[in-house]
Amino acid sequence: MNLEDFSEREIPEQALAELQHHFDEADVRFGTARVLEHGLGCDILVDVEWYEHDTDGPGHGVMHTIVFLHRPKTTLPEFELRPDDGFGEKVLGMLTSMLGLPTLELEGEPDFSARYKLMTTNAESVRALLGRDAIDSILAVGDLHLKFSGRGVLASRRGVDGSSGRRSTVGTDGVGELTFGRNHDHRLDEAAARTLLEDALIAAGPIVDDPDVGRRAADAVEGTYAEESIRNITEKGGFVGRQIAKILITSEMLDDFRVASTPRTEVPRPIARKAWGGTTLPLAIAPAFGVCFAGIGAVLMIGGQSEALIFLTVGLLALVISAFILRHRMIRRRLIVHGLAIDGTLTGVERTDTTVNEDPISKVTIETRDGDEPIVVKMGSQPAMQARRMMESNPQTWVLRDPQEPSRGLWLPGWSLENRLD
Repeated sequence: MNLEDFSEREIPEQALAELQHHFDEADVRFGTARVLEHGLGCDILVDVEWYEHDTDGPGHGVMHTIVFLHRPKTTLPEFELRPDDGFGEKVLGMLTSMLGLPTLELEGEPDFSARYKLMTTNAESVRALLGRDAIDSILAVGDLHLKFSGRGVLASRRGVDGSSGRRSTVGTDGVGELTFGRNHDHRLDEAAARTLLEDALIAAGPIVDDPDVGRRAADAVEGTYAEESIRNITEKGGFVGRQIAKILITSEMLDDFRVASTPRTEVPRPIARKAWGGTTLPLAIAPAFGVCFAGIGAVLMIGGQSEALIFLTVGLLALVISAFILRHRMIRRRLIVHGLAIDGTLTGVERTDTTVNEDPISKVTIETRDGDEPIVVKMGSQPAMQARRMMESNPQTWVLRDPQEPSRGLWLPGWSLENRLD
């Protein structure tokens, strides 16, 4: 591998979309990337950074040097290899065990098991994927964090969650004043970055550079990777599996929903919870909070107290927020009960700068076959990735169109994990 063969340039669009999927933050930023394109895809060496908000302080920046090997023709199960050392990894292992999340132990591989914790809900396909050559290649280099995501692998010396280590930084602002920052800075110097790239290619090469290896792994189990994952996490996932089983939206459920006549009188509970469940708790709290504060403010105003305006403002603000939440719930309910199921084609996925519960939001565009205007639906990272996968092979889908607002809709197939393609 010759780093001089890499060019400094923008990350290719398709590779960037896959790389962004590894990060929960919508404001993730990439430095000047060094990219090598070839017949299998491209290799990328780049510094990445984002900002994390702390519950007990102003937050901190996180910086990493990472390698991403993008392989668009490869179909791999999702799994993660984490070096099994350090206090943080021990805590993670205990938490994983307590929650019942499926992990994988490779029988007859004591050296591998001693060095790495293998986290996946696709145990059978990953076991078929990690043959002798793959294991030997991983063990041949220094410890890496490896995250395989279907169309490639992200490699780093530390986990990209920003939880390990901290470095204080001192600098100057624009007027020469001394500033102090608190960063999790894991960027590598030139020599260490080169070694990271070399080790990533050695460790992951036998897996990602064989276009047929993922298909062989997929053929080793029944159904798609998504279906295998659902089976494992619902049957063996302990507490987490039981909770997911309650909210799981199946393809069969969606098929029945699609052909049901409107108004739909029987909405499956998982679909209803997904559509407007996030509004239930706020609507139970915000109006009562608003009325309480507005009432206190009114009483204080009658008494001539100066604090009255503060209470009134907070109370009215809570009531305004309640009105917006209620409006959102009513729109969602109208879509679910009266929405028209329209066939369409996925034509675009665009990541936005918005997050909801720390999940980046993307715009999914669907061209409908009824001759009306396209529908743009805002969805989280998992449906967005699913939409990109579908656009690669079979972009045909369906969407619910609002009968009162033709530009508004819901893409229910994006809520079903069973619809995720290999």
